[in-house]
Amino acid sequence: MQSLLSQEGLLTPVSVMEKWEQQDLGTICGFNLDIDNEQLVYLFSAINTKAKLLYKLEYNAADGQLLAESSQPYDGDSIEQLHAVSLMLKKNLTFSSLINLATQNKSGHLIQAELDHDLSISYLELKLLNQQQQKTIAFDIENLRPLPLLKWD
Repeated sequence: MQSLLSQEGLLTPVSVMEKWEQQDLGTICGFNLDIDNEQLVYLFSAINTKAKLLYKLEYNAADGQLLAESSQPYDGDSIEQLHAVSLMLKKNLTFSSLINLATQNKSGHLIQAELDHDLSISYLELKLLNQQQQKTIAFDIENLRPLPLLKWD
């Protein structure tokens, strides 16, 4: 994974997120990496709260090309991430801007990010990979600061 992430010319996950966010189709609530035929693929999930749709998106990390897209209706009560998405929208934040805030002064490649709501706290949980070491951090959406209680190493 580290060697694929270190390839020259790859688009950053955040730049691909920002491109999708500009389309105003919903709010990204999750990110993951996949490898398909030795090519890095960015996987996103997004929620459109107005249309009550849940999107699944796959992008080629090398050129940002959309590889696959699907959407399905969701029951707004059954998605835990809805609290976090609602708070982000209320604070005029995007998923990509939240990742930028959470990773300020942090090194490593983003390999996973997901919104969550637990113990009455809406937060972004992310995983960074740096020289084969994985670090997981949590970032409070309400107060825009790291959550030391939810910091795993």
